[in-house]
Formats: sequence, structure tokens, C-alpha cells
Amino acid sequence: MRCLFCKIRNKYKRLKCQSCDYFLNTREIKEGFDYLENGFAKINDELDNLEEKVHIVIGIIFRRHKYTADDLLDSKQMDRIKSFAEKIKDDIKLWELSGKLSYRLKMFYNDNAESVQDRLRMINQTIQYRKPTLWERVGGFFHRLYRAIVELLPTLFQRLLTGRKQKYFEKAA
Repeated sequence: MRCLFCKIRNKYKRLKCQSCDYFLNTREIKEGFDYLENGFAKINDELDNLEEKVHIVIGIIFRRHKYTADDLLDSKQMDRIKSFAEKIKDDIKLWELSGKLSYRLKMFYNDNAESVQDRLRMINQTIQYRKPTLWERVGGFFHRLYRAIVELLPTLFQRLLTGRKQKYFEKAA
């Protein structure tokens, strides 16, 4: 919105109002909006693709999720989303330092950045709390059992060996 002081700006033919930071519709501002719209469109496309991958289940008899939670959280799509967001954030900081960031552009960026963060947070929660299939539950049980055996057996063998060595040395002494 424009303020009363915008008339003063028009009188002196300034590009920017000093009280409300309203800019005239210049080519730079239109390019800035186009740049932000394209950047956030790319991020939203990547989020859409990631969201589709969360619920993909494969198999006829032994059904399981195609992508594990770790695969989704550490995927290339997640890296691309972060890099797009960092690039846009860096550009906004540069525009602000150079004095080319209007209030409308800043509000547009803040609104879109907030919606992307909310959406990413919801996708992360969906990934972490999705219901495992029957086969994943059975496989998870055996995986945990295997890990417990691998982690506990070496310590049990070490205790047994050290106990036998102590008995051997006690008999020898």
C-alpha cells in the first residue's frame, strides 16, 4: 500500500518512498518477483516429488515401502531443496545489503519461506511416523535381534576369555 508521503516521492521523482519503502513497478522489482516465484516453484516441485515417494509400497505378498525413512531424509531431493532455499536466502540478503529489496518482495519471500518450512516439517513428520508394513515389522524385529547379537556377543566372549585367563593364571601361580 502507498502512504501520503508517496506524493512527495513523485514530486522529487524518487524511485523509493522513504517512509513506507514503496517502490514503483520497475523492471528490477518484476524480475525479483519472477525470480522468487520460479525459485519457490522449483522447491515446491521437489517437495511434491518427495511427498509422493513417502507412500510408495512395492510387492504383492510381502509388501514394503520402496524407500526407507533414512533414504528419504538423506535423499538428493532433500539436498536440492536445501540448496535452492539457501540460494534464495543468500540472494535476498544481497538485495537487502544493496538496497534493492522492497517491502513487498521481503513479505513475499517471508510468506513463501514460511509455507515451505511448514510443508517440509509436515513431510518429515510423515516420513518418521508412517505406519510400517507387516513385512517391515518382521524384518525390523530380525534386524534388531541381529544387532543385539552382534553388539552383545563380543562383550560376552571377552568376559569369558578374561575369566578363563584369570583362572589359568591363578592355577599357575
